[in-house]
Amino acid sequence: MEQNLTKQIDIFSILRDVLHEWATILLFAVSVSLLTNVAVVQTYQPEYTAKAIFTVSAKSTNNTIYQDLSSAEDLAKRFTQLLDSTVLKKTVAKDLGQDTFTAETSVKQIEKTNMVELNVSANSAMDAYRTIRSIMSNYNTVSDYVLGNVIMYVIQQPSIPLAPINSRSPIKPMAYAFFLALALGIFYIAVLSYRRDTVKNAHQVREKVDAKLLGSISHERVRRQKNKEHPSMLMDNPLRSFAFVESNRMMASRVRSRMDRKQAKVALITSVAENEGKSTVAANLAMALAKEGKHVLLIDCDFRKPSQYKIFQRPEHESIDLLQELRRGTAERIAMPYKTTSMYVLFNSKADASAELVMESGELRQMIHRYRAQMDYIILDTAPLALVSDTEEMARLADTTILVVREDAVLASKINDCIDILNQTDAPVLGCVLNNSMSGKVRSSASKTSEHAHVSYGGHYGKTAK
Repeated sequence: MEQNLTKQIDIFSILRDVLHEWATILLFAVSVSLLTNVAVVQTYQPEYTAKAIFTVSAKSTNNTIYQDLSSAEDLAKRFTQLLDSTVLKKTVAKDLGQDTFTAETSVKQIEKTNMVELNVSANSAMDAYRTIRSIMSNYNTVSDYVLGNVIMYVIQQPSIPLAPINSRSPIKPMAYAFFLALALGIFYIAVLSYRRDTVKNAHQVREKVDAKLLGSISHERVRRQKNKEHPSMLMDNPLRSFAFVESNRMMASRVRSRMDRKQAKVALITSVAENEGKSTVAANLAMALAKEGKHVLLIDCDFRKPSQYKIFQRPEHESIDLLQELRRGTAERIAMPYKTTSMYVLFNSKADASAELVMESGELRQMIHRYRAQMDYIILDTAPLALVSDTEEMARLADTTILVVREDAVLASKINDCIDILNQTDAPVLGCVLNNSMSGKVRSSASKTSEHAHVSYGGHYGKTAK
């Protein structure tokens, strides 16, 4: 059953990628269609057909209708041989002043009659007319050897065709080219999606990633209305779905259990790349632990691109320079309790410092050391590991690391490389959290909203922590 679910989710992943690239696929199909139009116009060669109709009867005076029908059917076959004969073609070509016979000819019996239709097609109306007239004038030279005991009467003389039989309109070729290119584009994106070695579901985490799975955060689609703030992605928002809230709660329970088992208090939260939702996961982890009655401190240690102040909707005019506060020795004073919970948040909104400067100062280490005695858990939200080396520096302050992996976003090989790097630090990997998981859901590819990027979140603050 689990394997069937894995295959199903892979299909959803492919559909999501195809729909995500719908504009590119559509542009490709339209381009191919337009090129087809150009090719049709440039290569168009009109074809004109002139025709004549004969009646066929046997030379015998006592012939019946059956004999005439039989003769017409037989004549249609033998007339084709006549038209294909080298003698007639050379005769007609010489008559028209041509080096070779270039027209196309065909003969067919008109159904259930003793009439035969002769068609001659050429690139111009006059060529078609002249050719059929020449055939009608010269076929007698070889007809005795081919046609046999029949009499032919012309009942419809050929005329100059007024319009080509092949349409110049490129609509059909363009339509065929469009849908063929569309199918090829979808197939190409689907193959790329299938071959991309990312983590597409919880089952693949166990197969591909060298770390324990701590939980899968359910995908939550968020729609922003015009002139309104981004909705909060914190789990205490009543608009969040049960699946999203419950997946965060279960993840926090597993994290707490494993941290207690390892006697770890300080957890570093990071990801391989940007926009994997690590900051939202860190905020909800701290909140879920606080809901269990634990005293938790969340510190925004992503000094290059802080975001916790956005997640908790900290007013932009109240900027906080955590590095400066650390140097002044006042950082602990700006730690704020969240609502009436036992959770505290230490914000930073100045993106102008690196972890190296923070580590060199030593104030952050001292502050975390003091908070160890006051808090049950300390959560450090740090920069993505693949972008800068700050996280490796920050690992000196933590007991363990939790790696956030966004579903179907980063190659499994890069995830494992980061895990190997973190396992060599003072904060080995406790496990990974699969974020934005669509397992068990019908995927909605129209939503590519990152839980981390460009989102403001609601929150309320109490008094300054003492």
